[in-house]
Amino acid sequence: MRTMFIYISILIALFMMIGFIPALREYAINVSFGIKEFYLEKQQNITLFIDDHINQANQIKKMREQVIDLEKLSIEYKALYSDFDNLRYSLDIEKHYEDPDVNLVKVLSYANLGSYTKIWILYNQEKDPRKIFGIVKDGYAIGIAKVVNNHLLGLLNGDQDCSYSVYIGENRVPGTVRTLSDGSIVVDYIPAWQSIKSGDRVVTSGLDGIFFEKVDVGVIDNIQLQEAYLRAELKPYSFSNRLNYVWLIDTKIPQITRLNPDYTTQDYK
Repeated sequence: MRTMFIYISILIALFMMIGFIPALREYAINVSFGIKEFYLEKQQNITLFIDDHINQANQIKKMREQVIDLEKLSIEYKALYSDFDNLRYSLDIEKHYEDPDVNLVKVLSYANLGSYTKIWILYNQEKDPRKIFGIVKDGYAIGIAKVVNNHLLGLLNGDQDCSYSVYIGENRVPGTVRTLSDGSIVVDYIPAWQSIKSGDRVVTSGLDGIFFEKVDVGVIDNIQLQEAYLRAELKPYSFSNRLNYVWLIDTKIPQITRLNPDYTTQDYK
């Protein structure tokens, strides 16, 4: 009886296993599909994440390049606007001249850092090395310019190499503007017999062929008697710090004033 019971139990177990195999197989298949679907979904998400990361990196790089371009354009715009504003000031606000021998020219830079009396001027017309030009700003004579190695060098009031002839006061007393070794600007070589006084107005005489006559320069003070002539301190009129553009006077007259012939552009680098 016991053996028979074991046989019957085995048969029942076999029949049960046979009956449940399709269900197990279907379950296994479903589980397999679920795993594959989960894997593919995660793989796709990872791929999309990587693609998004690459796209974001490319976009960030592109945006950085755009920012650099915009910064460059901003700098160029500011420089252009500044140059335009200085030009507008020279043309609209500052006294300007219709004479064909007076040209508005651009100042390129100081010739030497830390020195404010020598400037390089952009001048594209034919340059005669013997010619000396007058420089005017805000209606005032502020210096002269000379060709040095085919470049135009401006020498402003206060530079020892800047010199031009002037009249003093209503009596048009002649004199010469120049700068002493201590840096003081004077009107020198004034005839001792002439009558002048502190506060007299100083204007260009035009007799040296550099300026026209009656361009304002300044006023005199502290008159001193030298050996055979008078010397007076000069207080030049103040002009705008906007030195980006100046008026260049070309009288077409041969000059009597001569600067050091040994000047070269190497002296101002």
